[in-house]
Amino acid sequence: MQPRNFFNIAFRKIFMVLLLTMGWHAADAIAAFGKPPAGASESEVRAAMGKPYAVHRASPEVGYAYSWEYPHGPSGRQTFMARFDLTHRLLRVDQVLTPATLALLRPGVDTQATVQDVLGRPGRNAGRSRVYGGPTWDYFAEDMGRHVILSVTFDGSGRLAAAGSTLDPDEEVLQR
Repeated sequence: MQPRNFFNIAFRKIFMVLLLTMGWHAADAIAAFGKPPAGASESEVRAAMGKPYAVHRASPEVGYAYSWEYPHGPSGRQTFMARFDLTHRLLRVDQVLTPATLALLRPGVDTQATVQDVLGRPGRNAGRSRVYGGPTWDYFAEDMGRHVILSVTFDGSGRLAAAGSTLDPDEEVLQR
């Protein structure tokens, strides 16, 4: 490792620890400090972003081999996925809690496991759907500056039955 690169990584670690001890959420720290560059190794990503909450394998058609999940905030309004290729190099870091990502899900095809591979852990398990027979998961997100809830509902066999988004009712209370 080159000395300059070593000091850069060491500085990032110290800076992230300071921000987190001051009460910043990791998402705020990542947004303020920046994401690791494409091509970074797993150890460089871990140094910049910390230990991932979970590791997800990707299906062959998505263009990456696996993801590291970084959910942030008490309700997880941002979840970052660090996407790696087969050589364990970073391709990109995506903020996945968006209506655009929700639109990539395939009703009747995706399962609870594949939905978690795409969106990460849900913010809330809203219980069993009376219509479809499976659980409904809610993800708290932001869209165009508004707080929204992305919901996915599964059928009794665990396949995705429906997905959609709505304004977070707490958002209206906050604005009054």
